[in-house]
Amino acid sequence: MKLQDFKAFDPFNRMRERMGTEHFGFFELFDPERHLTGEERSLLARKGVSVPQAMLGRLLDFTLVYKNSRVALIDDHHFHVANCEHLISKATVRLGTASRAFGPSLTVCPGCLQLLSYKGYDEQKARKEGYNRSVLERFTLDAFWRSFPPYPLKLGRELVKPLEFPRPASSAEPELAGVVATREA
Repeated sequence: MKLQDFKAFDPFNRMRERMGTEHFGFFELFDPERHLTGEERSLLARKGVSVPQAMLGRLLDFTLVYKNSRVALIDDHHFHVANCEHLISKATVRLGTASRAFGPSLTVCPGCLQLLSYKGYDEQKARKEGYNRSVLERFTLDAFWRSFPPYPLKLGRELVKPLEFPRPASSAEPELAGVVATREA
């Protein structure tokens, strides 16, 4: 069966003219390896899902991404929305997109808000201490997703990078020793 070439299909082109558009638009074929299925989206919102950490990435704005959706990562004390310095490398991570996937006791990681400068959050400025506290207390994922829309991400347009984790202190010591020795010489 041969499909119609809609770029050369007169009724389609006349309709585009009446609409006043010159562009054909953007379409991306569904690939379950790269795109969330309806079931995955539902699970992320209701209960969260566990995935190998290698499947998680970060966007250039440092928000966390799984397939074609921004996500929050659940750890023991907080949930993370960015690749902050407090994110710990694990083989498997639990992700979600709604508060009910985390339970009521978890709060957002302050380091994530700092990295994103979310709503002006800045731990470096003492004069903002009260303001920062109010941003933390009032934080909701729904409001966060309004600033950083979670789904769908256009993977051809968004650059997804691997997560970065802070270097353990023990691995930094030999380099520092070399720097000190070089300075003394």
